[in-house]
Amino acid sequence: MKREVLAAWEGRAIRAQTKIQEELEPELEQFSYEKEIAQRLLAKAPDESARQAWQTQIDVIEMMITMTETNLAEQQEELTLCEAMISEIEADLPEDRTE
Repeated sequence: MKREVLAAWEGRAIRAQTKIQEELEPELEQFSYEKEIAQRLLAKAPDESARQAWQTQIDVIEMMITMTETNLAEQQEELTLCEAMISEIEADLPEDRTE
């Protein structure tokens, strides 16, 4: 039973780590780059209408960055929780000779 619980927590940790590395970190990098480009275009905008359009785009990108950072923090917390559980379960395993 303990090994099954351990396997479940290891799977949960892998899912969190995968989401961090394959989804959230690349998204954050992409949004940061998009913001940088939009800021350059804002600086080059020829008139107030264009500046407003680029500022709106920057605001949207900043909102996406904030949401992604929040999701990243949540997944990092999940991973920390999983690692603590895994460590504690593994500490129990050597003592359990019946399973």
